[in-house]
Amino acid sequence: MNVQKVNYQKELDKILDRIQKENKVPSLLLHSCCAPCSSYVLEYLSEYFEITVFYYNPNIYPESEYEKRIEEQQELIGKMKFRHPVSFLGGSY
Repeated sequence: MNVQKVNYQKELDKILDRIQKENKVPSLLLHSCCAPCSSYVLEYLSEYFEITVFYYNPNIYPESEYEKRIEEQQELIGKMKFRHPVSFLGGSY
């Protein structure tokens, strides 16, 4: 079986190039498992998209820890500077 490797960065670059040429700012729903993991992705993609961060991580216990991590995600979004709007949506515990 011969499986071709896909260069996903090149594929993303093609999409972002098309978006820029069309002079559009599409919206993007971005799943986040935690604030640290989302920081670079938000910095990078907010140049091209209006982003809604959907925080959801069912592996967190107890619920108080889940709530702390939601607060951290919201704090990160509040402190970062973005070219296009970034909003937050928290999933239920």
